[in-house]
Amino acid sequence: ARSLPMGTMGSSDPPPGSVELFVCGRLCLLGEHSDWAGGFRSSNPDIEKGYTLVAGTNEGLRAIVSSLPDPDASGVLSMTSTTDTGERRTRTFDLRDPGSLLEEARAGGFWCHVAGTAHHMVTTFGAKIANARVGIDIDNHDTNLPVKKGLSSSAAVCVLVARAFSRVFDLGLTIRDEMDAAYHGERTTPSRCGRMDQACAFGPGRVSLLSFDGDDLDVTPIEDVGGPDGFHFVLADLGAGKDTVRILRDLQAAYPTASTDEYRRLHELLGSFNAKTCAAAVDAMARGDARELGEVYARAQAAFDKRAGAVCPTQLGHLGSPKLRAVLTSSKMREFAWGGKGVG
Repeated sequence: ARSLPMGTMGSSDPPPGSVELFVCGRLCLLGEHSDWAGGFRSSNPDIEKGYTLVAGTNEGLRAIVSSLPDPDASGVLSMTSTTDTGERRTRTFDLRDPGSLLEEARAGGFWCHVAGTAHHMVTTFGAKIANARVGIDIDNHDTNLPVKKGLSSSAAVCVLVARAFSRVFDLGLTIRDEMDAAYHGERTTPSRCGRMDQACAFGPGRVSLLSFDGDDLDVTPIEDVGGPDGFHFVLADLGAGKDTVRILRDLQAAYPTASTDEYRRLHELLGSFNAKTCAAAVDAMARGDARELGEVYARAQAAFDKRAGAVCPTQLGHLGSPKLRAVLTSSKMREFAWGGKGVG
């Protein structure tokens, strides 16, 4: 288990002509799946807006980014990735062949998020990238963000690639621009994510309330978190697994129009119920009421287990996440926490 610290991460100076980047993970405090659900308002305005409470983690990806001035490297992306277990892999991509980038992204696999984001960058900023007449090297030399644990490790990779392109090719992207580029990059992969995951671009220790209305994203920073003493959120790895692609496929089958009672209950869960739940959590944070926040968490998890679990029983709910249920109902945990919920 690890506590969620608030602060910034330091690093040594990168080599001359290079820049060191850090992209953190994203912890969803409340509102999972309401981001993409709110995105369906573009085709069905009867769907409620989505709301999520998110915080940046101190864990993340560190990379040294530099241009490749050699003429032979022009139009090349060289990416070295280091996993959280220390495994290093290197791959070279031809930025002059967007078709191959798209094919790599759609195929899934280890490099799909890098390829998908690179595809978005070259198809959106192709002229400026080509005129630079340089390549780009991204050396992700250190990673302490766990993968497949609901902390947006894939979105962090996409944000890292978008930010690296912006620095090397002088694209002048804002944080919101980077988030948008990372979102479109990840959407070319088999992962049909919403817009919440890219909140990792905001940096570590920041708590924000995000709202999702079709393609529109609004961000409200949460300044009061727990009063003068703060809150302590403990993030625990239960050693279980999850199939994100399966979860998204099953839940998104209920959208944009609910055709069954189960689907209608899911719309309510990710819509009006979630909106009230996030508002209650923000209020509890502002008042420093840890007990009330714990009760909000307990209500949110119970409703999610019942309604989302009914739509995706192999991955969610009491049947799909028995380890999570065992921990949250444990008498030992109740001695030390007011409440808890699953992540991811």
